[in-house]
Amino acid sequence: MEHVDGKSKWNETLRQWNVTCYILLMTSLRDVAKQAGISIATASRVINHPEKVSKSTREKVEKAMGEVLYVQKISTIQEKIAAVFIPDLQNPVFTRITEEIESRVKNLGWSILVCTTSDILETERQHAYEFFSHNIKSLIFVSSVAANSSENYPHYKALIKSGARMLFINGAPRNVKATSISDDELFAGQLAAEHLLNLGHRKIGFITGKRTSSPRSTLRLSAIKSEVIKHEHASVKTVYGNWGHKGGYESFAQLYKLHPNITAIICASDLQAIGVLQYCIENGINVPDELSVIGSDGIDQGDWVSPPLTSIQLPFNEIANAVSQWLNARMQENFITPNSVEILFKPNLIERKSTNKPRKGIKVETNKDT
Repeated sequence: MEHVDGKSKWNETLRQWNVTCYILLMTSLRDVAKQAGISIATASRVINHPEKVSKSTREKVEKAMGEVLYVQKISTIQEKIAAVFIPDLQNPVFTRITEEIESRVKNLGWSILVCTTSDILETERQHAYEFFSHNIKSLIFVSSVAANSSENYPHYKALIKSGARMLFINGAPRNVKATSISDDELFAGQLAAEHLLNLGHRKIGFITGKRTSSPRSTLRLSAIKSEVIKHEHASVKTVYGNWGHKGGYESFAQLYKLHPNITAIICASDLQAIGVLQYCIENGINVPDELSVIGSDGIDQGDWVSPPLTSIQLPFNEIANAVSQWLNARMQENFITPNSVEILFKPNLIERKSTNKPRKGIKVETNKDT
């Protein structure tokens, strides 16, 4: 996948969307008839006069319609409705992205339908087919479970072939020709590491999601390591755990037990970082005097905790603006980009009160239950 700097290449990408494209061909009634093993006339009767055919024939045709993604031509075309798929509503990052997108596109006449997938690919697939069957062809996937995977996911290709316009935020399947809009993970890792190293920290920990579910965090870790090796006696220790508040709490307990001399922690999400803060409160570790903590995402909740959380903020505004422009580009004929392209926007550092120069380091207290 080609990596493109967001601010310098965005206009060029929009031009490609509108100029170097090809027309999508919708599935025809002939395809339905072939799939069902019946004549075109019979398939037409099922669609236009279902009361005149047997139940078994009607069910056979309806099944074939779903298999080939046939969409009936209806009087009300849902041209300016987009479906947004997010893993869940509890994570403030996903709700913030959705709200930012909606605030941009509503003034352009677009409506947004939000669907949760529970991070289950089959659920995502079923919902995508359901929306498409109602002629909602603009599909936006946020942190899809298939993001950055090299596996073959035929339903994405089938949707695109049948006329779906697909956009991925925070990673896209590698075998699918689609546009992806994300933050620059390498730059995010560099920002976090530079901030802590410039404060004087040399023993740093990194908490991220499970190895199999966080390929983008691998980029962030590589950037952190690249900065760490520039400094003598500096090192980074990594723990892979669950996302969210509980995952941060448990991962730090594990890291603290193995490496009690660390003086700073970088978390792959703000929720994980908030979990670290809770562990520190319960175990008498002073933040930031004994431990500096930096999160990732820049959610509002990071300003509500004590101490307020230093964080690498996602470029919410830039991502939402790019989605808005992408939707408008989709309206100019049924075109898509001919090649996969990833638009990257740089995050920024929000410096609050959870990071400081190292003073004491964490003291090991063997009487504490970890």
